[in-house]
Amino acid sequence: METFLFQIGNGLIIGSVYVLIALGLNLIWSITDIPDFAQGAYYIIAAYVSYFAVTLASFPFFLALLLGMAVGAVMSYLSERLLYRRWQQGQGRVQLLCAIALFFLIANVANALWTSKARIFPDYWEGVIPGTGYSYERVVVLVVSTVLFLLMYIFIMKTRMGKAIRATSQDREMAQMLGINISTVNSVVFLLGGALSGAAAVLIAPLYTVFPTMGDLPLLKALVVVILGGFGTVAGVLICGLGLGVIEALGAIYLSSAYQHGYAFFVLLLVLMFKPKGLFGRV
Repeated sequence: METFLFQIGNGLIIGSVYVLIALGLNLIWSITDIPDFAQGAYYIIAAYVSYFAVTLASFPFFLALLLGMAVGAVMSYLSERLLYRRWQQGQGRVQLLCAIALFFLIANVANALWTSKARIFPDYWEGVIPGTGYSYERVVVLVVSTVLFLLMYIFIMKTRMGKAIRATSQDREMAQMLGINISTVNSVVFLLGGALSGAAAVLIAPLYTVFPTMGDLPLLKALVVVILGGFGTVAGVLICGLGLGVIEALGAIYLSSAYQHGYAFFVLLLVLMFKPKGLFGRV
C-alpha cells in the first residue's frame, strides 16, 4: 500500500507537467484551429536558457523559471505573428506542416548548438521531506504547477480577456461580430501557451536532464491529454493530465517500466473506441 500511494504521488507530480503543456496546447488549438506542435521546441529552448542562466549567470531557480516562461511566451508569440498569421483561417494543413517543421528545425538547431550531450540541471533544493520520500524539488513541481493552473483558470473565467477567449472558442465569427479583436485573442493564447510550456520545461529539468530531444515525449503526452479531455475543456485537461501521470506511474511498477511511455497511447485508443470526442469534449 505504501508503494501504491507513493507512486500515485509521483504520478500526480509528472501529470501536473502534462497538464501545463496540454492546457497551453488546448487553448491555442481550440481558439485558432492551429495544432501548434512547435510548443515542444519552445519547451526545449526554455529548458536550455534556464539551465545556462543558473549555471553561467548564477540565477536563482525561481528567477530562471520566470525567464523560461518568458522565453517560451516570446517564441510562441513570434511564431504566431511571423508564421501562422500569414495563412488565413481554414488553411490548417499549411499551419500544421509549418508547426511540425518549426519543431524539428528548432530541435535540430539546439542539437547543433549544444550537442546531444545531456546536461544535469543543478539542484536548487536538496533533501527529502521527512516521512514522505518525496524530494523538495518534486513537491515544488506539483505546487508551482497547481498555482499556475489556478492562475490560468482565474484569468480565463474572471477577466475581460478570458471572457473574450471563451467567446472565441465557442463561436469565432459571432465573437468577431460582437467586437472582439480576434488577432489580439490569438496573440494572447499563444503567449499563454508558450509561457506554460516554458514553465513545464524548467520545472521538470532538475528531476531529469536537459537535452535536444527532451520535448518529444512531453509534446506527445500533451497531445494525448488534449484529445482525451476534449478540445476547449480546462477541467478535461486537468483530470486527464493527472490521470495519465498516475496510470504511467502505477503501470511502471505493477506492469512494466519498459512500456511506461506506451500506456498513454493504449489509454487513448481505448477511450476513442467508445468516446470519439474525448471524455469531456463538447464538439
